[in-house]
Amino acid sequence: MHRLEQGLNILMVLILSGILLGAFGVQFIMHEEPCPLCMLQRLGMIGVASGALLNLWFGVRMSHYGLCLLSALMGGFVALRQISLHVCPGLPAFGLPVLGLSLYTWSFIVFVCVVLGIACLLFLYDPEETPKEPVQQGFWSKFAFGLILFIALTNIATTFWQCGLGPCEG
Repeated sequence: MHRLEQGLNILMVLILSGILLGAFGVQFIMHEEPCPLCMLQRLGMIGVASGALLNLWFGVRMSHYGLCLLSALMGGFVALRQISLHVCPGLPAFGLPVLGLSLYTWSFIVFVCVVLGIACLLFLYDPEETPKEPVQQGFWSKFAFGLILFIALTNIATTFWQCGLGPCEG
Protein backbone atom coordinates (compact mmCIF):
# COMPACT_ATOMS: atom_id res chain seq x y z
CA MET A 1 0.00 0.00 0.00
CA HIS A 2 1.30 3.43 -0.87
CA ARG A 3 2.19 5.53 2.15
CA LEU A 4 0.02 8.29 0.69
CA GLU A 5 -2.94 5.94 0.43
CA GLN A 6 -2.35 4.67 3.96
CA GLY A 7 -2.08 8.20 5.31
CA LEU A 8 -5.27 9.29 3.57
CA ASN A 9 -7.20 6.32 4.98
CA ILE A 10 -5.92 7.15 8.47
CA LEU A 11 -6.82 10.81 7.95
CA MET A 12 -10.35 9.87 6.87
CA VAL A 13 -10.84 7.74 9.99
CA LEU A 14 -9.48 10.48 12.27
CA ILE A 15 -11.67 13.19 10.69
CA LEU A 16 -14.78 11.02 11.01
CA SER A 17 -13.80 10.21 14.60
CA GLY A 18 -13.53 13.93 15.35
CA ILE A 19 -16.96 14.56 13.85
CA LEU A 20 -18.49 11.73 15.87
CA LEU A 21 -16.80 12.93 19.06
CA GLY A 22 -18.22 16.40 18.32
CA ALA A 23 -21.68 14.83 18.00
CA PHE A 24 -21.20 13.23 21.41
CA GLY A 25 -20.15 16.64 22.73
CA VAL A 26 -23.40 18.16 21.49
CA GLN A 27 -25.30 15.25 23.00
CA PHE A 28 -23.70 15.31 26.45
CA ILE A 29 -22.56 18.92 26.90
CA MET A 30 -25.47 20.69 25.19
CA HIS A 31 -27.94 18.00 26.36
CA GLU A 32 -29.41 17.46 22.89
CA GLU A 33 -30.55 13.89 22.39
CA PRO A 34 -29.99 12.65 18.83
CA CYS A 35 -33.04 11.73 16.80
CA PRO A 36 -33.28 8.34 15.04
CA LEU A 37 -32.14 9.92 11.76
CA CYS A 38 -29.09 11.37 13.51
CA MET A 39 -28.25 7.92 14.87
CA LEU A 40 -28.44 6.48 11.35
CA GLN A 41 -26.07 9.19 10.12
CA ARG A 42 -23.63 8.27 12.88
CA LEU A 43 -23.91 4.65 11.79
CA GLY A 44 -23.07 5.69 8.23
CA MET A 45 -19.93 7.49 9.42
CA ILE A 46 -18.86 4.47 11.47
CA GLY A 47 -19.40 2.31 8.36
CA VAL A 48 -17.19 4.60 6.26
CA ALA A 49 -14.48 4.53 8.93
CA SER A 50 -14.75 0.72 9.14
CA GLY A 51 -14.10 0.38 5.41
CA ALA A 52 -11.04 2.61 5.68
CA LEU A 53 -9.79 0.57 8.65
CA LEU A 54 -10.21 -2.63 6.63
CA ASN A 55 -7.91 -1.04 4.03
CA LEU A 56 -5.34 -0.33 6.72
CA TRP A 57 -5.42 -3.78 8.30
CA PHE A 58 -5.84 -6.07 5.29
CA GLY A 59 -4.59 -3.99 2.39
CA VAL A 60 -6.53 -1.89 -0.06
CA ARG A 61 -9.34 -3.74 -1.79
CA MET A 62 -12.24 -2.60 -3.90
CA SER A 63 -14.69 -4.27 -1.50
CA HIS A 64 -13.43 -2.07 1.35
CA TYR A 65 -14.00 1.04 -0.72
CA GLY A 66 -17.41 -0.41 -1.64
CA LEU A 67 -18.30 -0.57 2.06
CA CYS A 68 -17.19 3.06 2.43
CA LEU A 69 -19.25 4.18 -0.54
CA LEU A 70 -22.39 2.29 0.46
CA SER A 71 -22.14 3.65 4.02
CA ALA A 72 -21.61 7.19 2.71
CA LEU A 73 -24.56 6.90 0.34
CA MET A 74 -26.81 5.54 3.09
CA GLY A 75 -25.75 8.30 5.48
CA GLY A 76 -26.08 10.95 2.79
CA PHE A 77 -29.59 9.83 1.88
CA VAL A 78 -30.62 9.87 5.54
CA ALA A 79 -29.14 13.37 5.96
CA LEU A 80 -30.90 14.54 2.79
CA ARG A 81 -34.17 13.12 4.14
CA GLN A 82 -33.71 15.06 7.35
CA ILE A 83 -32.88 18.25 5.45
CA SER A 84 -36.06 17.81 3.38
CA LEU A 85 -38.12 17.53 6.58
CA HIS A 86 -37.01 20.99 7.71
CA VAL A 87 -36.63 22.86 4.42
CA CYS A 88 -40.12 24.43 4.34
CA PRO A 89 -40.28 28.08 5.42
CA GLY A 90 -41.72 28.53 8.87
CA LEU A 91 -40.62 25.12 10.14
CA PRO A 92 -37.86 25.31 12.73
CA ALA A 93 -34.55 23.55 12.25
CA PHE A 94 -33.78 20.65 14.56
CA GLY A 95 -30.94 21.28 17.00
CA LEU A 96 -28.44 24.06 17.42
CA PRO A 97 -26.81 25.40 14.25
CA VAL A 98 -23.04 25.18 13.87
CA LEU A 99 -21.57 27.96 11.72
CA GLY A 100 -25.08 28.73 10.51
CA LEU A 101 -25.93 25.21 9.35
CA SER A 102 -27.73 22.40 11.12
CA LEU A 103 -25.80 19.28 12.10
CA TYR A 104 -27.67 17.17 9.55
CA THR A 105 -26.71 19.62 6.80
CA TRP A 106 -23.08 19.32 7.89
CA SER A 107 -23.53 15.56 7.89
CA PHE A 108 -24.68 15.66 4.27
CA ILE A 109 -21.65 17.78 3.35
CA VAL A 110 -19.36 15.28 5.10
CA PHE A 111 -20.87 12.35 3.19
CA VAL A 112 -20.50 14.18 -0.14
CA CYS A 113 -16.85 14.89 0.72
CA VAL A 114 -16.35 11.21 1.62
CA VAL A 115 -17.71 10.09 -1.76
CA LEU A 116 -15.41 12.56 -3.54
CA GLY A 117 -12.45 11.52 -1.38
CA ILE A 118 -13.00 7.83 -2.08
CA ALA A 119 -13.24 8.59 -5.79
CA CYS A 120 -9.81 10.23 -5.54
CA LEU A 121 -8.43 7.30 -3.52
CA LEU A 122 -9.64 4.91 -6.21
CA PHE A 123 -7.27 6.64 -8.64
CA LEU A 124 -4.40 5.49 -6.40
CA TYR A 125 -5.67 1.90 -6.23
CA ASP A 126 -3.37 -0.69 -7.77
CA PRO A 127 -4.58 -4.32 -7.55
CA GLU A 128 -1.01 -5.53 -8.04
CA GLU A 129 -0.04 -4.12 -4.64
CA THR A 130 -2.60 -6.05 -2.59
CA PRO A 131 -0.56 -7.79 0.14
CA LYS A 132 -0.80 -11.53 0.63
CA GLU A 133 -0.23 -11.37 4.40
CA PRO A 134 -1.51 -8.86 7.01
CA VAL A 135 -0.11 -5.36 6.83
CA GLN A 136 2.20 -4.13 9.62
CA GLN A 137 0.36 -1.60 11.75
CA GLY A 138 1.92 1.61 12.95
CA PHE A 139 0.90 3.81 15.86
CA TRP A 140 -1.65 5.86 13.88
CA SER A 141 -3.41 2.79 12.46
CA LYS A 142 -3.76 1.31 15.92
CA PHE A 143 -4.86 4.64 17.37
CA ALA A 144 -7.49 5.10 14.62
CA PHE A 145 -8.78 1.56 15.20
CA GLY A 146 -9.01 2.06 18.97
CA LEU A 147 -10.72 5.42 18.58
CA ILE A 148 -13.38 4.13 16.18
CA LEU A 149 -13.92 1.05 18.34
CA PHE A 150 -14.45 3.29 21.39
CA ILE A 151 -16.84 5.53 19.43
CA ALA A 152 -18.82 2.59 18.04
CA LEU A 153 -19.20 0.97 21.46
CA THR A 154 -20.14 4.31 23.03
CA ASN A 155 -22.68 4.86 20.27
CA ILE A 156 -24.22 1.43 20.93
CA ALA A 157 -24.37 2.12 24.68
CA THR A 158 -25.95 5.58 24.31
CA THR A 159 -28.48 4.27 21.80
CA PHE A 160 -29.58 1.54 24.22
CA TRP A 161 -29.62 4.12 27.01
CA GLN A 162 -31.84 6.44 24.98
CA CYS A 163 -34.07 3.89 23.23
CA GLY A 164 -33.87 0.68 25.21
CA LEU A 165 -34.53 -2.51 23.28
CA GLY A 166 -37.49 -1.06 21.36
CA PRO A 167 -37.71 1.50 18.60
CA CYS A 168 -36.61 5.05 19.39
CA GLU A 169 -39.20 7.75 19.73
CA GLY A 170 -38.63 11.11 18.24
